[in-house]
Amino acid sequence: MRKPTSDLAQLRRDCDLSWTIWVRQTGGMQVMILREKGLEALIRFKLVILGQHQEGHYMDGLKKLGIHNDPPAVAAAKYHYLSNIIGGCTLEYAEESPKKAWIRYTYPNPWFHGSALLAVPASVQRTVFAAWHARNAEKMGCPRLGYVCTKVWQDGEPYDEGYFIEYDRNIGPNEAVRYDSVTKTPEFDPAKAPKLDPKEWPEERVLRAKRKYAGAFVRTTAKALWNVYGLSQTCYMIQQSLALLAVQNLGEMRERMGHTGNGFGDVVGFLDHMLRAREDDYTVETLGANRRAISLRSYKPLEDDAIEDLRQAFFAFPSMCVRLMNGRVRMTRRMELNKGARDLEVWELEDTGRWLY
Repeated sequence: MRKPTSDLAQLRRDCDLSWTIWVRQTGGMQVMILREKGLEALIRFKLVILGQHQEGHYMDGLKKLGIHNDPPAVAAAKYHYLSNIIGGCTLEYAEESPKKAWIRYTYPNPWFHGSALLAVPASVQRTVFAAWHARNAEKMGCPRLGYVCTKVWQDGEPYDEGYFIEYDRNIGPNEAVRYDSVTKTPEFDPAKAPKLDPKEWPEERVLRAKRKYAGAFVRTTAKALWNVYGLSQTCYMIQQSLALLAVQNLGEMRERMGHTGNGFGDVVGFLDHMLRAREDDYTVETLGANRRAISLRSYKPLEDDAIEDLRQAFFAFPSMCVRLMNGRVRMTRRMELNKGARDLEVWELEDTGRWLY
């Protein structure tokens, strides 16, 4: 078993690498819905996935951040500001009054990386606010709380922006989220922005939370896909999206890792580095001069009891990375019984000495 690193600089690199992979996998699976099922399907899906994710995180998050006793509008805005910063996103905050607080999601959009943002219409981004921000009032038990969206990236704006507002009266569902374009809004002052308690949130905890945040979205997305489309279509869309994400991201990943070679040892070293960064429980065994076996007791970010079909679908990412690095290396996977312990997922790699594809 690989022990978690205690080197803070290495932990920064590991968490950033895992976060990048998992956030792009989450976005990639959603873009695949747009490709395969269309815009309305993606909009409906965003409502499902964000509702599921909020159900298990919002109220608990308010308490962990120590803001659950703040006025509702301020607490809601602080939650989105702080939790997203922990999660690796970039935001700005402006508190206009105890009943009105602004947030901005600044560039770049982490979920729809690169050109993907151009393919996703503004209606999808607005659904995010309807699926999450509008439900904060319900979770907090404050029927006066609403959210007003003022800017959206896909409308040609530099950021997603809006404010939480506590009205002087109870509001109905049609007012829980409104869209009101505003040309001039409060300037961000970092000195006045909420800050994490450094005793409660030392850098190591923030880094691990950032990685955990991204992994949770991968699991939630896969689970929501299964609930909406069934197992067969889910596995197809996961396999398709993860294979293409490997094509698009392998070069950047290797640059971050400092990997340059394409030999058999380099391929094994790349997989070893990726699994170590995720803090997976695994071993690497030499089977011969040109064969290695990587045995995984965990396969993050999936849960330990993830079914075989999902594991096979997620295998598209590492296997495509290997194929891109060296077309002479054959990579296979299998499940092995582990004498009453957790079953092992085994990746076997062999340098065949000939071009396979």
